[in-house]
Amino acid sequence: MKKSLLALALLGAFTASAFAEPSVTLYGRIDTGLVYTHKNQDNTAGSTDTFSMDSGVTTGSRWGLKGSEDIGNAKVGFVLESGFNSDDGTSGQNNRLFGREASISVSGGFGTLSFGRLPIFGRVLGANGLFRAIDPLFANYTSAFGSGAATASMWTRTDNSISYRTPTYAGLTGYAMYSFKMNTATDTGTEGKSSSDRYASLAARYQNGGLEGILVADTTMYGSYRTGTDIPDQGYTVTLGGNYGFNNGFKIIAFGQYFHDQELTARARAGVGFAGLNAITGGKGYGYVDGWGIGVGAHYPVLGGTAKVAVNYRDM
Repeated sequence: MKKSLLALALLGAFTASAFAEPSVTLYGRIDTGLVYTHKNQDNTAGSTDTFSMDSGVTTGSRWGLKGSEDIGNAKVGFVLESGFNSDDGTSGQNNRLFGREASISVSGGFGTLSFGRLPIFGRVLGANGLFRAIDPLFANYTSAFGSGAATASMWTRTDNSISYRTPTYAGLTGYAMYSFKMNTATDTGTEGKSSSDRYASLAARYQNGGLEGILVADTTMYGSYRTGTDIPDQGYTVTLGGNYGFNNGFKIIAFGQYFHDQELTARARAGVGFAGLNAITGGKGYGYVDGWGIGVGAHYPVLGGTAKVAVNYRDM
């Protein structure tokens, strides 16, 4: 009886695979560069000059697996993406195996629903990285450039997340996301409870001809596991921006963000003055900040490539 059931199960699996024709892709990218950086921080840390080999100068080094299967009225897919440092071979994202993304999704006429460790909307990463519309450089370029140095959106990805993208109607697409526990690597609270950091976001994208506009709002609900007397209940950001492309290939890009009680401790988001600020504050960094940031930029095709320029300003 057991042998018959096993044979039947194997036959069923073979038949399903034969009709579904699932596909799996192995992909990756290695980005290593030599970087010279001069910082004049105008404080007790003074100026510094460094020459180093860095990983992820333009985009983060990674390898991954992604696949999908058509199940009739919908499609099921997955992404497993691992980040690593190509200069020394170590894993990125707090030493996670699939720290860049680990998700499963189902999509159809109703939109796309995803689960797992996901990039947030307020970044240039993943399928729903809406900041691609407002970041002129769309790259790391050390800690000096990019939209992250003009905003206070410290998070890049969140664990334990549910994300939904609507179908597009008349050029308008809606987005929603919630994380039950943002960072299992450092958060000691209980998932889904107020003891953990939780995250929520709503966003919209509009496309019409050469015009693309986005609106992203998010909130971080700080967990009670955090110690201290000056920790707010939550922080939030609101970002509005977009771009317009002309027929000759010239594109103008602009954005603005308002933020309140946002934690800003990550070096990549804090900007070039982070080391100097740490020297003044005894390693505490910015902490929780209020303020605003703006950025403007442009693209123009030159010699078969694209010339890019960006100017950012942040006050907090």
